[in-house]
Amino acid sequence: MGDPGDEAEEIALGPLSWHEERLLRVAAMVAEGLTNKQIADGLHVSLRTVEADVRDLKTVLGVRSRAQIAAWAAQA
Repeated sequence: MGDPGDEAEEIALGPLSWHEERLLRVAAMVAEGLTNKQIADGLHVSLRTVEADVRDLKTVLGVRSRAQIAAWAAQA
């Protein structure tokens, strides 16, 4: 049986929303060096959606650039 603290942490965090999952995918694709257009094509969403996701990532992570998003994704 695992540490009870691990289970409590999992319960507290809960499952990721579809938006959070997409943001993680977008961050990983930014880290791969893909452009917003390439990300949009790969995820089958609009370019506008990816641009909003990148802005959201910058806000959530407290960063200003795609390079900083990529650095964060490489550590995650």
